[in-house]
Amino acid sequence: MKLAALLAIAAAVAGAVAIGSGASAQAPGTRTITFKELERGSKFIHVRNTRPPTRRANMLGDQIVFTNPLADASGTVIGKLHVSCTTTVGSRNFTRSTLTCHGVAALRDGTLALQALTGVAAGTTTGAVTGGTGAYANARGTFASVEARGGTDTTITLVA
Repeated sequence: MKLAALLAIAAAVAGAVAIGSGASAQAPGTRTITFKELERGSKFIHVRNTRPPTRRANMLGDQIVFTNPLADASGTVIGKLHVSCTTTVGSRNFTRSTLTCHGVAALRDGTLALQALTGVAAGTTTGAVTGGTGAYANARGTFASVEARGGTDTTITLVA
């Protein structure tokens, strides 16, 4: 089972990799932020809301909640990702579940709010940036998180 895909949210949540402005080839008014969601130091829990709880199933209403440290290209921790996902399409085969996820990337200079609809077995998760605080006040855009060795590589594209 590939749980790292779920940890990619986000989003949310919406994980090489540095924070900073993107290259000049970007469209006017866009900014790209990249980071790695680290597996090491992450915390995860599956809250089973079904009765009786089943070990393999992920049923409608179950929750997946996790935090992941976020690192820049040098491996320095620069923040933390906080995510909660609700199972909206359950399955006895956990990897066939669909979840709606909401996350917040808490970075040194502000936060980014992330949302995604994802499958547990997805290798790539895409979603929306729906807001932010601090340097990211009123942020909007998209993100893509791709499973990688040691975590998940996440690219966020903010638009003006």
